[in-house]
Amino acid sequence: MAANAQQPSCPTSTTPDPGLSTEGEEDDRLLPALSHGTVALCLLYYMRLQRGRRLREAARRQRAARHRRTQARSRQRFALLWLCRILAGSPGVAGSCQDGGGQDGGSLPRLLRERRLWSKARSSAFWDIVRVKAFSPWEWVENFRVSPATFDYLCAQLHGTIQRQDTNMRRAIPADVRLAMTLWRLGACTEYRAVEQLFGVSRSTVCKILRDVCEAVVGILTPAYVCPPNPVKVAAGNGFPLPQLAGVLGSLHIPIRAPNENAAGYYNRHGWHSVVVQAAVDSRGCFWDINVGCPGRVTDTQVLWTSELYQRAQEGMLFPEGSQEVSGVQVPLYLLGGCSYPFLPWLMRPYRGRDLTPVQQRFNEYAEAARTVVGVAFGRLRGRWRCLTKRNDTDVSFLPTLIAACCTLHNICEARGDVFQACWMEEEEGSGLQEEHPFDDGGEEDAEAAEIRDALASALRG
Repeated sequence: MAANAQQPSCPTSTTPDPGLSTEGEEDDRLLPALSHGTVALCLLYYMRLQRGRRLREAARRQRAARHRRTQARSRQRFALLWLCRILAGSPGVAGSCQDGGGQDGGSLPRLLRERRLWSKARSSAFWDIVRVKAFSPWEWVENFRVSPATFDYLCAQLHGTIQRQDTNMRRAIPADVRLAMTLWRLGACTEYRAVEQLFGVSRSTVCKILRDVCEAVVGILTPAYVCPPNPVKVAAGNGFPLPQLAGVLGSLHIPIRAPNENAAGYYNRHGWHSVVVQAAVDSRGCFWDINVGCPGRVTDTQVLWTSELYQRAQEGMLFPEGSQEVSGVQVPLYLLGGCSYPFLPWLMRPYRGRDLTPVQQRFNEYAEAARTVVGVAFGRLRGRWRCLTKRNDTDVSFLPTLIAACCTLHNICEARGDVFQACWMEEEEGSGLQEEHPFDDGGEEDAEAAEIRDALASALRG
């Protein structure tokens, strides 16, 4: 303010005329005072916007010019080609057209030849031999893990989904080749480069086909082959030594490569990375409920609590009908689990403790005999589809689809009576299932569940 006071005064009068107030002065009083930094920042932002517009305009002009040049060359090339073909009958023109053509130029100059698509030459001799069913039935089952009849059935069911249309660039891979590559990869767990050499396709194509076929199996065949059993049939005769038993619940760890995210969560108590598969198995050894994707660090009880099976059973929607009276107690359809699972009215487990009565010991023996079916089912699953035995390098996000497809294919093979080689199961003997730690329910058991188990135990005969 002092500096302003020292400046010389204006020669004009400083006393404004009250009748002559301008609009500019009113606007100056209304606008807020802007600092020099704010003005500079706005100016810099404006300059950047202008520069971006100029760059985009220059890029647009370059694309337009390049497009015009391409169109001009195409028109010129077409005109030369048309003229050369029309005048090819003339001896003089024919001779001139042949000059500079080279050995593979034909009757046109090199500039006028048609461009060809480049593709790497690959051999599909292996599948050409297999296509005519040169394999014997034993060789077919050994390599593709399914019988020829089951392969034809799968191809017929999935053909409309996995078949692709031919394009102007190349012919599409047939549906039977896509299915064969997927079964070969799931059954042998070979590297992608081995499948690439056998079937004459690129490695990236093998990965994409594996995803497409597994998704088609899960989307089309899983709802028909992985579904809860009929309560009426279970109540009439379930095939288990225990009455009213709808299935046995078990879990399996699938080895995987350590993922980039949350690797510690997938490190199980056995000392390797895995994902957990929880499945309910019927008396035939088929899966009627699967839950895939939980990290290997979680326990069986935690996997059960996060599954849709638990939610439906707790709400009474799993088996709303089918209960029968056993030893004076209404016993619903239930599942049988090991000691690592909780004890619920719809989920039985063996008696625990040392001082057991003969009736309780007999129930445990029957329960142990019934639970062998889940071990056999998992063993046959891993024996048939070897990709579940070795460390799987598939992306963790795709693993649930791949494992669900393997379980569905297992059910199809079991339902159609496909031969299971004994050597496949012998290879699985060294990787038996190991149960988690027993579930700690605080020493208190559900009263309704205990009443149902006691009624089942008293109904058994030695």
